[in-house]
Amino acid sequence: MASFRNFRHLVVTPSRDEYEFLPELINSILQQTMIPSQWVIVSHNSSQRTKDMLSKISKKYNWISNICVDDSSERKRGGQIARIVNMGLSNADTEWDFFSKIDADMVLPEDYFERIFAEFRKSERLGIASGYCYLIENDKKRLEKVSPDHTRGGLKTYRKRCFDEIGGIREVDGWDGIDNIMAQMNNWETSSFTNIEVMHQRRTGSHYGLVSGCFESGLFAHKMGYFPPFMILRCIHRMASKPYLFGGISMLMGYLYSILNRSQQVSEPDVAKHLQNKQKARMSPWRR
Repeated sequence: MASFRNFRHLVVTPSRDEYEFLPELINSILQQTMIPSQWVIVSHNSSQRTKDMLSKISKKYNWISNICVDDSSERKRGGQIARIVNMGLSNADTEWDFFSKIDADMVLPEDYFERIFAEFRKSERLGIASGYCYLIENDKKRLEKVSPDHTRGGLKTYRKRCFDEIGGIREVDGWDGIDNIMAQMNNWETSSFTNIEVMHQRRTGSHYGLVSGCFESGLFAHKMGYFPPFMILRCIHRMASKPYLFGGISMLMGYLYSILNRSQQVSEPDVAKHLQNKQKARMSPWRR
């Protein structure tokens, strides 16, 4: 990339009938201080009113396009979302330098992309970056906390060289954790920036019900190769958040269910080993 002044930025948004949430995301993208070169919205099994809304916006702005995908699949997290995102990438007209995957239920501050790219300017080794999500519940702001080097699945921005080196987005459950690990293994930095806050219009996984979402997170954790003692601590920690107690229990049940059913792990052995070493390091204060 010759200069940050003329770089090409592609945004892809996977959407499964998100009529309720898309208008606020669209408004927040249109108000950005740095407008993307192209925005591709992939509408998966959406209602006609959602399709009509996306058709209207894409006709009004030549840098916005939408793709309609209709099939018989049920709504799922994980690999299905990665597949939809890859459809958007393959249908983009832009040869991009940076690519952002922004979910349909996000609302970006008007300087979101400007501040994210300021971080990429600071470090040539920054490969994947995201802001920090917050919810408004009972008129209070609540952060959806993650570890500093874990970029949020709904807000990822990739540098092209990093994206190519890790082989892009894998169409497997847990893809948004695997890409972080693979980037780190290739000596790239990954970071979620707490000072760049984005409103999340619903809790992660809440579309499926919070308890069901936690169960699915447990399934993904085993498939990625989580270190068992770390997973137990994670489930205990999850019990302190809504749905209190049951969320952590459901996550542990999902993890155990995946073990008992001998679900195939999606991470290569070296990726799983790297992940487990990181988790062991995070546990070090409790292991002394």
